[in-house]
Amino acid sequence: MRLLTLVEISERVRLTERKKAKVSLMAGLLGQARGREIALAASYLSGRLPQGRLGLGCKMLREAAEGLSPSPRPVTLVEVDAFFEAVAGERGAGSAQRRLRIIRELFSRCEEGERAFLTGLIMGEIRHGALEGLVLEAAARASALPLGRLRQALMFSGEIGEVARAALEEGGAGLSRFRPRLFQPISPMLASPAEDEREAAARLGEAAWEYKIDGARVQIHKGGDEVRIFTRHLKEVTGSVPEIVALARNFAPTEAIVEGEVVALGRDGKPLSFQATMRRFGRKKEVAEVRKTIPLNPYFFDLLYLDGEALFEVPYRERIRQLASVVSAGHLIPRIITADEKKAREFLLRSLEAGHEGLMAKALESRYTAGQRGYNWLKIKPFHTLDLVVLAAEWGHGRRRGWLSNLHLGARDPGAEGFVMLGKTFKGLTDEMLRWQTRRLLDLELGRDGGTVYVRPEIVVEVAFHDVQESPRYPGGLALRFARVKRFRQDKTAREADTFQKVEEIFQEGTKKEPGTSGAEKNTSSQ
Repeated sequence: MRLLTLVEISERVRLTERKKAKVSLMAGLLGQARGREIALAASYLSGRLPQGRLGLGCKMLREAAEGLSPSPRPVTLVEVDAFFEAVAGERGAGSAQRRLRIIRELFSRCEEGERAFLTGLIMGEIRHGALEGLVLEAAARASALPLGRLRQALMFSGEIGEVARAALEEGGAGLSRFRPRLFQPISPMLASPAEDEREAAARLGEAAWEYKIDGARVQIHKGGDEVRIFTRHLKEVTGSVPEIVALARNFAPTEAIVEGEVVALGRDGKPLSFQATMRRFGRKKEVAEVRKTIPLNPYFFDLLYLDGEALFEVPYRERIRQLASVVSAGHLIPRIITADEKKAREFLLRSLEAGHEGLMAKALESRYTAGQRGYNWLKIKPFHTLDLVVLAAEWGHGRRRGWLSNLHLGARDPGAEGFVMLGKTFKGLTDEMLRWQTRRLLDLELGRDGGTVYVRPEIVVEVAFHDVQESPRYPGGLALRFARVKRFRQDKTAREADTFQKVEEIFQEGTKKEPGTSGAEKNTSSQ
């Protein structure tokens, strides 16, 4: 199958508003694919790369596309996959330039629309309205199998491409091999946000309330003396976390799959920054040395498998009861069970005082729905807010087609009399807000680049976000995490927006407890 065929279907899906029509288009495409093409088509339509992150940024992709001679030659999905495999395999000195040459060669064979699609795929910005759930429905239709069977298979696989291929090539028998097995990572169950503990209590009634820890979610598989550890993205990190491996070997059961959060702790017992924890998980060399300065501590909250028995259909109340017999009390997530909103609020304050980011609220009768986000698990966390300026906006897709949706946000830079971009968000926007901002932004338009409209920096929005993280993608080196629009500040001008210095202060506050660095040292070094 040619890449161009998939790109054309992707564009038709983007221009289609009706869900059934989207599914029908994708089902037709999957039905034409053969062998490995099925897996690749399903993955690419879902906006996923089988190889994961390729280490290619916007600048490198722009450079790869510059000055290319217009001589496209047909390229197949399997050939595209081979190029991505070559990029993913590049390591060591000079690897960046080698990756650039590989992608440039691929781009040289592509038409403009194909290059745009591949760029979005690499950057994780495919937004044509075909989320994973719709692609799964398309695979179910193309294979004439019940959607529930494919959902269950995806729960235990995590790879939509392989599930789609098994369904289309082997039918129900192929899906039967996707079942919970030790050392095969399982897509994690996800939570939905709640505004506060009042909303969570109203939704769930009596629930398990747990500290929400800003660490790395892990899934630990133990079989005898063998232990393997996976991240929420199903990547194995066993070699990076030897202290967690040693702890898991002492679990009482012979076989178990346990979930938890791992966080780096400072000498005061409070969590270090998210970035500090992530440095441990990205480390493959000198692990023993880094372990001395960034020790990790796990907090376990769920039990999915115990001595040959899968527990996915067991209520959460019972799973946590059994978990207590597997994990020592000191490594269980702090938890209370209550229907009392006041007690939940007090517990939230205790979590925040301990340096954590909020609470999780979980329905006691909830089953474990792997890979899905629902309202049986809710997350509550206070947000920072900033008043930022809209620098540009991107046209929406699917039901937002025809509206300017994804906002480019910037903080004021008084010294340069300009703005520093901090990221993008389309979250929090109601239909009414979308209509208003589309009219207003078009009045302020300065120019366009593809699907992006650049505007005079006059609109101020109040943006809620969790924290600030380092990001090489933006000129200031910082980006907002989990940003969403709260409201338009029509009472403020761009000159009254928050400054980039304030953003830096929030970042420094969040990272001042880095191992070996005091808050004073951090503040001095940033001046």
